[in-house]
Amino acid sequence: MNRLFLILFFISFAFVGCKKEKDKSNSLEALITRFLIRSLLNSNIDSELPSNLSVAVPRSIRKPSSGLGASLGKTPKSVKSLSQTKGVAQDTFDAGFTGQAFLTEGTSIVSEILRDSKRDLVLISGAYKTAKSKPGVCIPGGTSTVRITQSMEDEFLEGMERLGLSADEARGELISLQNEGILPLIGQAVPTPAMVYRQLSNEYDVQVDYSFADSIGTPQPCPANNKFQKSIKFKSDKSKIFSSITRSLKVFGISLSVDASITYITQEGKKDKAILNIKQVTSGSGNVDKSTTRFTFEECENDTNANTNKCVTLSYSNVYDTSSGDKITTTVKGKTNDFGGYVTTEYIDNYNEEEYYLEETYDENGDTGYFAVDYYDVGNSTNDYEELGYYDSDLYGQFYESGTNAYQFEWDAFVDFSSAIPGATGIGIDAGFNEYDAYVLMPAGVDPNIYPDEYIGWGEFFNNVNSGGPVYYIDFYGTADQIPTAEVWRYYIDSSGNEQYVSVAASNTVVQI
Repeated sequence: MNRLFLILFFISFAFVGCKKEKDKSNSLEALITRFLIRSLLNSNIDSELPSNLSVAVPRSIRKPSSGLGASLGKTPKSVKSLSQTKGVAQDTFDAGFTGQAFLTEGTSIVSEILRDSKRDLVLISGAYKTAKSKPGVCIPGGTSTVRITQSMEDEFLEGMERLGLSADEARGELISLQNEGILPLIGQAVPTPAMVYRQLSNEYDVQVDYSFADSIGTPQPCPANNKFQKSIKFKSDKSKIFSSITRSLKVFGISLSVDASITYITQEGKKDKAILNIKQVTSGSGNVDKSTTRFTFEECENDTNANTNKCVTLSYSNVYDTSSGDKITTTVKGKTNDFGGYVTTEYIDNYNEEEYYLEETYDENGDTGYFAVDYYDVGNSTNDYEELGYYDSDLYGQFYESGTNAYQFEWDAFVDFSSAIPGATGIGIDAGFNEYDAYVLMPAGVDPNIYPDEYIGWGEFFNNVNSGGPVYYIDFYGTADQIPTAEVWRYYIDSSGNEQYVSVAASNTVVQI
C-alpha cells in the first residue's frame, strides 16, 4: 500500500467531488466560482423576504476565493513543528490532507453561495410585489431595475467581513469581481430576474423561483421549460430558510451537474444553524462518479449576541462513489472561532481497506499548532502506525471536547438499530448496504421522492473497523415534537446519478439524545 500516493491523489480531488485527477477546472469550487456569482448586492431587501441566510463564518477557516482578495489573504498554512525526522505526519500535512483544509474549502463555497443569495434577494425585491400579486405566474426578467449605490457597496463589504474576510480582503475581492464584470459598479442599473412567487402549506410558507442571464446587465426571459436556476423557500417568521441552486456544465464530453443548497434555522432560545448540502454527478466515457456532502455550522451559544468571536460547532461529511465501485467517506467534526479551532478527521476507504484518523488544532491564521495521524491497513496490520506531531496545549485545551456527546448539535438524535434481527430490513442490514448506508429523516407522511427538500435530518451507518465497529450518526434539525413520529428513508445515488429514497423498516426508531 503506497500511503503517500494515496494522500497525493486524494488532494487532487475536488473538495466536494473528490475527483481523482489533477485538473481542477471542472471541480465544484471552480464551477461555483464561474457560475454562481451573477448579480449584485443591496441592503434594501423587501421586508417580507429574509435578509440573513446563515450563521457567521469564523475567520480561521475562511479564505478569499480569487483575485485581489486572495492576494491579500492569510499567510500560507504551515505547521509550527513536527517530528525531528520527517515522517508520515509531516508527509500527510505537506500534502494538504487536513480537516482544516476541508473546512476552509467548504466555508469558501458557503460564503460564495451566501454572498450570491444576498445579492439575489436585492434584485428579487425589485419585482417581488408584482410577482406576489400574480402567484404561479412567471414575471419576466427586467420588469424592474435596481441602481447600485454607495450604501449598497458598503453593505456588501460588511457582509463579506461577516463571512470571515478582513476589511482589506473584502475590498480586494470586491474590486476583482467588479473588474471581471461579475459585480456591478456604483451607478449601474441591473434588471430584476425572471421569477415566480408561490404560496406553500408544508414546512415553508413562501417559495420564489428565479433565474438570471449570464450577464448581470441582460434581462432573463421566463424559462420555456419552467425550470429555474435558483429557489428560495422560507417561513413567514424567517425561522427556517432554504436557498438552492442547480447548475450543469458539459465540456469535451464530460458532464457535471451540481445541486447546492443552504438551510438556515433560527429559533428563539435556540442555537442558529446553517446546513450546506451539495450533490455532484460527473459523467463521461461511460463512467459516472457521484458525490454527496453535508456541512453543518451551529452557533456555540443560544443567544447570537453572546456568541463571541463567531464560535461554531462544525460537522462535515462527504461520500464519494466511483464508477469502479470504490466508496470513500470523509468526516470532520470540531469547534472553531475567529481565533482558531480543533477538529478530528476520519478518512475511510473500505474498497482499499484503509482508514486514516487525524487530530489537529489551528490558530487565527489557519496555521496548525497540533497534528497527529493514526493509519490502519485493514488487510495488513503490520502497516498500521501512529504518529504525534507538535502539541499545542493552549489551542487543544480551549477547543477540545471529550465524551460521547462531544461536538453534537442541539436537538441531535440517533436511530436505534438495537431491534434489528437476522433477516430484518433496514439501514446497514440489507444486501449491498452492510458497509455504508445513508438515510434521511422525514416528517410523518412526507415522501422525500416528492418533497426532497423537506427532510429534517440526515445520517450515516458506517462500519468503521478501527473505531469500535458500526457507527450511527445523525444530524437532526427538526423540532423535538417531530422526533417520535419521524420516518427513516434510505438515501443513495443510483448508477445513472439519480437520487433514490426508499422507506425502511419501522424497527429503525428515531430517539432524542
